[in-house]
Amino acid sequence: MVNPKTAKELLDRHYESLSGKGEPGPLSENFLLTGTVANEARGRGAYANSMFFRFVKSLKVKTMIIEGGRACAVVNYGLVSPKGDSLSCDAAEIWEIKNGKLDSMAMYFDTAAYQKFMLPVLFPLSRFKRKK
Repeated sequence: MVNPKTAKELLDRHYESLSGKGEPGPLSENFLLTGTVANEARGRGAYANSMFFRFVKSLKVKTMIIEGGRACAVVNYGLVSPKGDSLSCDAAEIWEIKNGKLDSMAMYFDTAAYQKFMLPVLFPLSRFKRKK
């Protein structure tokens, strides 16, 4: 069983690293990233390879519940595209912690708002223009 204090420290370290304020959190070798952010990505590079996390400019953990080797967090992400468009996105993240490392995370958020935000990034010359 994972000590809740240890789990919180691992997650705090992870969120600090995502916001550029610390060393990367200890992800397991076979870390699994799933949910609406990715079909399924494995390994420590799962975050680096996810387009969502490339646009993260800020984040705020709103709430966190830890029970044994599992945790759930509600996180607000501030995303900024290369074109300067911004999106505030609340996400539910469900974590598993094994052997003192972050082993998996399933992330869920409003995909309609995210797709609208991503349209000009994915299709810059598209006839589909984002409505303000």
